[in-house]
Amino acid sequence: MATWKAFATTAIGVGLLMQGAMSGQQKTASAKPMTLTTLDYIEIRQLASRYAFAVDTGNNNGYDYADLFSADGEFMRPYAKGRDQLATLARGGRLGPFNIVHYITNHVIEPTPDGAIGKQYLIELNWEPNRDQGGREQAGRGQGTAEQQPPVRQNPDGLGPNRWDLVGTRREGELSRVGGHYEDVYVKTADGWRFKKRDFVPSKSGPEPAPLPPPRVREAAQPVATPPPPTKFVEPTKQSTLTAMDYLQIQQLISSYGHALDSGYGKGENGEAYADLYTRDATFGNNVGRDRLIKVARIEPRGPDYVRHYLFNHVIEPTPEGVKGKEYLVVIDVGENGKPSSFYLGGHYEETYVKTADGWRMKTRRLFPPRSVWLAAVMIRTTTTTIITAIATCTTTVMSPAIKLSTTTASCTTNSVW
Repeated sequence: MATWKAFATTAIGVGLLMQGAMSGQQKTASAKPMTLTTLDYIEIRQLASRYAFAVDTGNNNGYDYADLFSADGEFMRPYAKGRDQLATLARGGRLGPFNIVHYITNHVIEPTPDGAIGKQYLIELNWEPNRDQGGREQAGRGQGTAEQQPPVRQNPDGLGPNRWDLVGTRREGELSRVGGHYEDVYVKTADGWRFKKRDFVPSKSGPEPAPLPPPRVREAAQPVATPPPPTKFVEPTKQSTLTAMDYLQIQQLISSYGHALDSGYGKGENGEAYADLYTRDATFGNNVGRDRLIKVARIEPRGPDYVRHYLFNHVIEPTPEGVKGKEYLVVIDVGENGKPSSFYLGGHYEETYVKTADGWRMKTRRLFPPRSVWLAAVMIRTTTTTIITAIATCTTTVMSPAIKLSTTTASCTTNSVW
């Protein structure tokens, strides 16, 4: 009897242990993804858009890039982990406040029990194909000679060259050999959403592409003697100025830019549609006021089915003065005038927004043409004017004669819409 009781007790104990183990496994297996709010999704998208600016500019000695990652965050290829290694990774190559390379799109976000994962497409564009690493002109590349280009008429009222004459005739940039997609792991920290891990997977065709090489461990990081503090950025989930709907409406405003300017929302007439994106007293470069904006829009190539202006990497940030934003631009002439498709123009916009009785509108906007300097793992000064002194000039061949460079305001202004 005692033996039987002992056996029964043991059997019951084992059963309870097995039940507990199975219950734990089921609990782990059935762990539900965390619920993401609309602002969570917005903040993760903002994180990804900020990534392009941080990696292209090398701002704040590379620490703007590093601070997009969690404290133990890592980039896989080439491998870097932690703030100093990530900052070192962001220093070197073409950099500067006007450098534009990473055009990122097709962002997919999926909640997980620990945060979220995501994917994005990347294509890199080279806006200085006729310059080598030392900034020297290379023969045989770029736009070609003046004799090869047709004559260009001038617009009245100081509005620069006739845009119709330029369509399909310019080659201001080219595709690089780098393209593919990112695979991300996001985590929500006390400072907001950050990259826990980011890996770049180069594009490769075929049913069974070659396996990627393992991550290469970087040499010791090159920390700055006194690492700068994180750049202040107001995270969407850490502010109370803008609602989720405000962010979405501002995104809609900027997404409408190409539709309004290129086709007038499919009606062909673009002047009123374009000006409606701004306040009545808005400024774009040297253009001030609604009547002027209507006039400069109407000199741009357009048509009911025309598509030319593509925007990427839209960043929105509330400030004590209001709301500001920035995004990448590429203007593509798609097989126009019997010529191959080409990049007409690139750069990035910076603007301020105000909320009016008719919704969000742009109050100011400036276009910064692409320009870079080659810096190989050196310290990047944090003041914009210092970097502009090193860059020396804007790419004046891209813009109209009305361009002016100001080393105090760090702005390139133009009478053109672009």
